Amino acid sequence: MSAHRLLVITYHFGSNGAVGGLRWTGITKYLVRLGWEVRVITAASPEHASVESCPRFWTILDACRLLRRLAVRQSLASFPDGSWSAPGTELQGLLGKVRSEVAAFLAFPDESRGWVFRAALRARSVVRRFQPHVVVSSGPPHSAHLVAGMATAGTATRWLIDLRDPWGGPLEQAWASHARIGTGVFRTVSPLLERLAFRASDGVITNAQQLAAVLTERYPDVPVVCVPNGVDPEGLPGRAPRPYVGLGVAYTGTLYAGRDLGPVVQALRLFLARRPEAARAGSKLRIAGRAEVPHARAFRAAVAAAGMAPHVEVLGALSRAEAMNVLSRSHLAVVLAQEQELQIPAKLYESVAMGIPTLVVAPATSAAAVEGARVGALVCDPADVEGMARLFEDLWRDGARAWSPCRVPISYDGIAVQVDRLLRNGHAPAAAGARVTAGGLSRSRSANR
Repeated sequence: MSAHRLLVITYHFGSNGAVGGLRWTGITKYLVRLGWEVRVITAASPEHASVESCPRFWTILDACRLLRRLAVRQSLASFPDGSWSAPGTELQGLLGKVRSEVAAFLAFPDESRGWVFRAALRARSVVRRFQPHVVVSSGPPHSAHLVAGMATAGTATRWLIDLRDPWGGPLEQAWASHARIGTGVFRTVSPLLERLAFRASDGVITNAQQLAAVLTERYPDVPVVCVPNGVDPEGLPGRAPRPYVGLGVAYTGTLYAGRDLGPVVQALRLFLARRPEAARAGSKLRIAGRAEVPHARAFRAAVAAAGMAPHVEVLGALSRAEAMNVLSRSHLAVVLAQEQELQIPAKLYESVAMGIPTLVVAPATSAAAVEGARVGALVCDPADVEGMARLFEDLWRDGARAWSPCRVPISYDGIAVQVDRLLRNGHAPAAAGARVTAGGLSRSRSANR
C-alpha cells in the first residue's frame, strides 16, 4: 500500500471514445509507469481492469427524443444529437424559448444525465475500498465534479477539479444561442454549482492559461494550475504512405457553437481558382465528425454558394481509427476555435504531433491561437480568407518541406511527470510544460470544508 493512489472520475475515457477522454487516458497511463496506482470511474466501456464502467441510465428526455424520431421515421442510427443527417423543425419565438428551457431542465445537468447519482454511489464505494490519496474529476461533462463532491464528502481525500472547458462561465459569444448552454436554466444553475464545487475542492486544474487567469480572478481563494493538453505518441499513427491526391484538407471534429468551416471553404475556392491544376488533381476538403443541425445547414449553404460541392466530402461520424486515417492521409489539418476565447481543441495536438501542417482558425488573442503558435501551428483570423488561401498555395507548391516540426514537448509522458509532482506535493515546476498559476494546488482540506 506504499504506492500513491489516484481515482479519476470522468464521463469520457479511453482511446475509442470522445476526444475529451484522451487527456486522462494519456496522463494516467504514464502516471502508472511513475509508480501510481490508478482507478477510473467512467461511463465509457472499460479497456482494462483499473477502469470501472458505469453506463448512464436513460431518462425522460431520452425517451421523448426517441419517440420524436420514431414519429418522423428517423433512423435510430442517427439517434445521437448532432448527426449530419438529423432532420428537425426548430420552433421560433416564445414557444421555442419555452421548449428550450424545458429541454434544458430535463437534460440537467448535461449529456451525462442518468449517470450522476449512479456514478456517485460507485465512486463512494471505490473511495472506501481503494482509499485514494487524490481524486481528480474531469469535465465536460462537468457532472463528474458533482460525482466527486458526493464521493469525497466527509472524507480527508484531496479532490482536484480538472476543467477541459469552462463550466459556469463566462458564457462566450458562441454559446449564447446554444440550445442548452444558452438557456436561463443553465446560466442560473451552472455558476452556482461551479461555486459550490470550487469551494469544496482542494484546487482547480485547467488546460488553458487564459481560463486559469479568469478563474484566479473570480475565485482568488481557490488555487488554480494550468496543465496543457498533449498527446500519447504511442497511440498515434504515422503519416500515411499514400496521401490523398491533390491537396487534401481535413477537419476531424464536431461543428458546434461558433465553429464555422465557411471561411475555409471560401479560401479553398480562391486557391482552386488560382491553381486550376490543383482542382483537376482532385483537391478536397474532407470533414469527419458530427455537426449540430444549424451548423450542418449553414455549411451546406456555404458550399452551395461557393460552388464547391465537387471539392467537399462530408464523411459523417467515423470511428477514431477511421478519422485518424483521414488525418494521416491529408496535407493540412484544420482546427476551429471561433468565438471560443478560453478553449483549446484537443485535436490541435494530434495533428501537430503527427507532423501534419495544422491551421488554427481563431482570433489571435484566443487560447487556441496562442497555444497553436506555441506548438508550431499556423494561425489565421476567421476573417483572413486570403491568408488561408495563400497557405493552401504554399502547401501546394512546397508540400510539407518547409513545415517546422513541433518545437515544444507535448507528449503525455513528459506532462505526467509534472502531474506526478502536482498530485504529490501540490506544485509543478513552470519550466517544464505544465504552467502554474496561483502558486500550485496546496490549500489544505480543512480550509475548504
